Parts: sequence; C-alpha cells; structure tokens
Amino acid sequence: MKQILLFLTIALSIVFTSCSKDDDEPKFNYDINTLIGTWEITEVDTGDGYTIWILGATSATFNSDGSYVGKGYFGNGSGTYKAEGNTITCFVDGKEFLKYDVINLASNNCELKMYVEDGTSIKIKCKKK
Repeated sequence: MKQILLFLTIALSIVFTSCSKDDDEPKFNYDINTLIGTWEITEVDTGDGYTIWILGATSATFNSDGSYVGKGYFGNGSGTYKAEGNTITCFVDGKEFLKYDVINLASNNCELKMYVEDGTSIKIKCKKK
C-alpha cells in the first residue's frame, strides 16, 4: 500500500509540474487583450506638459492576430507588431518602424512613450475608439 501511495504521489507531482505555465511565454504588465482595438492619439507631451493633439486624427488599430494598421500624422500603412513586457514594437515589411513603452494601459485610455526611427521619443495619450 505504501508503494502505491508513493507511486501516486510521484506521478501526480510529475503531472502538475509538466502542466505548469511555460516560462517562455511573454509577460505583460497590462492585460494584453486591452491592447486589441483602435487607439486614437488625444494628447502629445510637448516637453512643457500635455497639449491637445491638433494635427489631425492619428490612430493605430491592433488586431489579435499580431497585425496593425496606422493612419494619420505618422503615415498610413500596415504591418505586424510584437508586445512583450512593457514594450510594443511595430514592424513594416519586417523592419522596425515604431516602438512604444507602455506607461499606463487600462480600459479605454493609455499613456505611451513612443520612439521614432532616429531614437527620439515623445509621450502620447490615447483613447480607445
């Protein structure tokens, strides 16, 4: 009887260990499902604080399949994106186009630090449509 209990204990520990979460999965500091949808820039940090975005509608739509579409001031086009940790990286034709550090992403509002190709950055606030 002791041998059967020992065997069951070992077997159960192997099963539960093999079912544990994979360490290679991306980790997010926000709910990744919140990212999915269309986001429109509402404010830009000019260095003196946030100002209302007046350069026309600029938006990005993030799809659950890893694709995105951008429209407005930073160009019109589409590509793919990768979200890991607090970083969202957008690619066009396989090359990095924009990178965002997520400062806050919740529900229908977000605040991001956006890096452009030359390495400069701006902070933006967005609202989900």
